[in-house]
Amino acid sequence: MASHSASEGIQGWGVPIASGYFTIPVVNRARSGSSARSWIRDGFWYNTRQLLKSGDYVIIELGHNDGGGPTATTQRGSVVGEGSETQTVTLSNGTTEVVHTFNWYIGKMIDEAIAKGAHPIVSSQTPNNPYENVSTINSTPGRFEGYAKNIAATKGVPFVSHFNSCIDVYSTLGKATTESYFPNDHTHTNAAGAAQVAKAFIGGLKCSSAQNALKGYFTSTSTAISAYC
Repeated sequence: MASHSASEGIQGWGVPIASGYFTIPVVNRARSGSSARSWIRDGFWYNTRQLLKSGDYVIIELGHNDGGGPTATTQRGSVVGEGSETQTVTLSNGTTEVVHTFNWYIGKMIDEAIAKGAHPIVSSQTPNNPYENVSTINSTPGRFEGYAKNIAATKGVPFVSHFNSCIDVYSTLGKATTESYFPNDHTHTNAAGAAQVAKAFIGGLKCSSAQNALKGYFTSTSTAISAYC
């Protein structure tokens, strides 16, 4: 989702989605390498929240960097589960941190966005290269797909299964084309891949779980994209 320089050879879908899909401005606040935990702990959510105005839409999509557990050396992993469980850890700088579940962090962002009069949309993480080392597409999601779906339902906010919508797009494109979108690793797409992931998000917005969010702001380009449900 995050923006990258051309020299890196990769690009996040937050870049193409900001141009040509909506009739309202799109601001990409994503930061590469963030988890739900680090996004809040390191102040990125606070800074984003300060910019929110009543009526804004907030797309919340995390999960790629949230695994590994609270004690992983990345210092990004959340507590396994979906409830109020916590674990206190000591960080590499010597400070302590109370680590929560993924759903606690996403729920906090949802609540605080609503408190500002904004409209949160929960989007599940996109798939890694689903053809890696297999000839038939791997369409099995990880646990953060379910986590994202469940917290959106609990809070009663729109949900986009970006994982499933991407799988639909990649299934149509096939193995060779899909794998060309992952030049460096199995997680990050190039610019061509980011364009397909953006398209998949629009298609996901057309599913019933998205509650018609942003539909009134579609351009003709978005209107022409099929639903991926």
